Amino acid sequence: MVLARLSFPRRGSALKHSRCHPLVQTGGAELDQALLRLHAVQEMDEFWESARQTLHAALPLHFICMCLRPFAVMPSTVFRERAPFSSEQEFQRFQKISPIQAYLAARPGTTLVRMSDIVPQQELVRSDFYLLFMRPYNDRYFASLNFWDGALFQGLIGLHRTATQHDFTDADMALLGQLHPHFNTVLHRILSLHRERAVRLSLEKLLVNLPIATVLLDWDLKVVSRNRSAIECCALWKHGPERAAREKPGMELHLPEPVVRYCEAFKANWIPGNHRLCPLTAPSGVYFSHPNQAGLRASVNLLQLDAAPLSMPMFLIRFEAIGRTRPANGREKSAALSLFARLSPRESDVARLVGQGCSNDEVANRLRKSVLTVKRQLRSIYKKLNVTGRGRLIALIR
Repeated sequence: MVLARLSFPRRGSALKHSRCHPLVQTGGAELDQALLRLHAVQEMDEFWESARQTLHAALPLHFICMCLRPFAVMPSTVFRERAPFSSEQEFQRFQKISPIQAYLAARPGTTLVRMSDIVPQQELVRSDFYLLFMRPYNDRYFASLNFWDGALFQGLIGLHRTATQHDFTDADMALLGQLHPHFNTVLHRILSLHRERAVRLSLEKLLVNLPIATVLLDWDLKVVSRNRSAIECCALWKHGPERAAREKPGMELHLPEPVVRYCEAFKANWIPGNHRLCPLTAPSGVYFSHPNQAGLRASVNLLQLDAAPLSMPMFLIRFEAIGRTRPANGREKSAALSLFARLSPRESDVARLVGQGCSNDEVANRLRKSVLTVKRQLRSIYKKLNVTGRGRLIALIR
């Protein structure tokens, strides 16, 4: 990662501005190091600490605070260098009478604000905001870096100065303008990571409770995800129905040896440019049947996502126990749902309507298909689900 080096006024250079004051000379190396640490953080408390260090390395400041309200509906998260607000009511009052908050509400997308550009000093020192939230802490001047997702407010970093430190100059604001993209990039990356983490954990919880037996392996054949149905099918494969019925398996997974050996052999002969032509990428994948237990089999598919071209493929393993119930608890839905996973989305729509009692004509009308297409898809459904006719299909669905 290449960081743009920030330029600082040379010692002794004159800044012609009514608010100008001699800047404290800040070393460029110190700020560069702070920015490098900033871009390495992944959590919000780390972001706060790194932002503090970066801003103090850049400018003379009395006090820094940060208020985040991601996605515009989440509760506010507040970080302060001094004592926190005494209550939620105090914080709500702070937001209600803050000139900055009112200014941003009227001007969404504003990234940098200086208090003195909004409220003259003579008016500010007579305001309730100054008397309640600034004067007790010897604050006189304020500026903020503001963060948005389009027109939705995401949060701000507030910078406070005392009267002796003087107001923020144009040079100070220009420097903050250079720092803002760094903070903005890191903040939105952290929000994206939290969103992706929430989705991943939610999907894991969903997968664990699904009766369709699935296992996901990374390229090194380490388990990325598995559910209890898969663990029970693996126990059935390894120990047989009688022992699997007696012993309730924990969360330890014992993959069938033929599946592991095939994945290892596939890795050894894998050609990246031709991976789409291999049998593992076919809709049905490669099947392995148990040598002694009829109806028990596993399939292996290769997952290579176009959205993640720099990642190695993964192996998706599914188990079917045709004609069996779940070995550990006997729930009958497992085998049925494992079979239904083999249907295409269009076949699933046909099967669902047939299960509701619809005739072929009704199915064709509701799905806007011909009756011949419905009949052809029903024949495919019967074959995939190993049923002999419409009555068996309806019983299986229900």
